[in-house]
Amino acid sequence: MNNPYTIIPAPGPGEETTFTSEHWHDFYLGPGSMQNIILEEGWTEIGWQAFVDNPDLQTIRIPASVVDILEDAFNGTINLRQVEFAEGSRLEFIGEGAFDGAESLERINIPARVARIGPGAFKDTTALEQVTFEEGSQLEMIGVQAFTGAESLQTIRIPASVRNIDNYAFYKASSLVEVVFEEGSKLESIGDGSFDGTTALQTFQIPASVSNMGKGVFRNATSLQTIHIPKLVQTLMIMTFDNASSLREVTFEEGSLLQTIAGGAFHKTTALQTIQIPAGVTIIGQGAFKNASALQKIDIPKLVTTIGDQAFANTTSLREVTFEQDSQITSIGHDAFKESGLTLVVIGESALNRLNVNANLYNQAEIESGRRPIRFLPEVQFREINEFYGKYYVKIVFRAQQIDTLQLITKKPAYKKQGFFGKILGKPKKQTRAALPDEMTREIGKFLMPAGVEPKSPAALAARKGGARKPRTKKRVARKTQKRKSKRRRTMKRK
Repeated sequence: MNNPYTIIPAPGPGEETTFTSEHWHDFYLGPGSMQNIILEEGWTEIGWQAFVDNPDLQTIRIPASVVDILEDAFNGTINLRQVEFAEGSRLEFIGEGAFDGAESLERINIPARVARIGPGAFKDTTALEQVTFEEGSQLEMIGVQAFTGAESLQTIRIPASVRNIDNYAFYKASSLVEVVFEEGSKLESIGDGSFDGTTALQTFQIPASVSNMGKGVFRNATSLQTIHIPKLVQTLMIMTFDNASSLREVTFEEGSLLQTIAGGAFHKTTALQTIQIPAGVTIIGQGAFKNASALQKIDIPKLVTTIGDQAFANTTSLREVTFEQDSQITSIGHDAFKESGLTLVVIGESALNRLNVNANLYNQAEIESGRRPIRFLPEVQFREINEFYGKYYVKIVFRAQQIDTLQLITKKPAYKKQGFFGKILGKPKKQTRAALPDEMTREIGKFLMPAGVEPKSPAALAARKGGARKPRTKKRVARKTQKRKSKRRRTMKRK
């Protein structure tokens, strides 16, 4: 019985230990003669393009002595379906494009000593279903586009030693459902578009050690539902979750250091209903939440100074935006709330004045520039109807007005006299709503009012609104009594 494997002996003393395409041709005996290869112990490298575009190769056994697989070594080996590494493999590096286009490769077990998987190493390995890492893996980096287009890969477990997942590492790995990081993960960086187009991805627990997330990391991850952002991340880059249309919950680790939500970060996150923006955020970029159509309410932290153009455009379910007490907001961009469902804005007086001052400066600069058409920013006021940065018919109130309303609602009970006809008709006495204790309303007011401002009493509030009776005092009662007596005397004299 013929041995189905071709055994290629180790190089002799003093001979080159890098297996090259020339060695292949030395042993090649015609089509089908070298489909299954065993390299003997002694080869230290598989050289540049050693098997490039080889249509015959189907399986290969790589000896433990091989340290490097160089660039494009198995590039285009369209029938290669099995790669086996000998026990005790000393392999440290898988080079750029090493298995690029090996579209029949179904599984690979990466030896423990491999520290780097180069750019595009397994790019377009469309049949690759399983990637495993030997126990004790020392892998530190998964290179640019390393598994791009690995559309059959469903799960992967990333070793704890990995510090960097480079740009587009799993781009369009469309069957990838789960990514698991080993306990104690040292991951620091997830590069641009690393999981862009992973349309089946449902769970992803970002390790606490991550401090950098690139542009569009989860763009078009249309099945992703929840995500927890570690506290070390300072910026959510452009289009981080763009079109993550199933994303319904975003949480941030306590003590989050996040400062910037960049343009389009949550664009088209159409399932996202609420998000608690961390207190340290200073910038909400252009189109950051554009088309997040299920978003209902937003609280803007006080350190936010800038909200970019169309930041909340087309958030059709958004009804209320509250600027935190002592808000430092300086500018809001064009059409920031265009075609949103916004009806109410709660903001401090100083913050509103600051917005108007900067809007006026901007408008003046537009006029002086001579540009056409001129784009003006609106002037906003505390009133029932405003244009608020692209959204019309918005009511703007300040926090003190909310306190006023609370205190008026909870004022002490008072009874309205029935009157003569009321007694005859049997109408009941009218009573205001039941009061909350004075101490409670006072404490609530102090909690919500700006620092150093005392909440007004219900009577003073009503008087400010033009109308209400002043509190009854002994002097006031005496004056009224005297007026009635004088009026009676004048009437008696005329008679």
